[in-house]
Amino acid sequence: MPRASRKSTNTSNAQLNEGDLPRGKRPTIIERGKKFAAYDNYGKLIILGYDRRIVQDYANDRVRES
Repeated sequence: MPRASRKSTNTSNAQLNEGDLPRGKRPTIIERGKKFAAYDNYGKLIILGYDRRIVQDYANDRVRES
């Protein structure tokens, strides 16, 4: 029997900085209770929703368009 598992033990997130938007242009995502809000660089609300991934994807698309 093998002493150690053959699976990788690397727990780092490989997709942490793979976004195609520069860090200065990324929308700000804030959790408010059960909801997530996305704001642009000027503090204007872009979207408010319950699913962080949907809010983040939509906000990135809106920032990329402008």
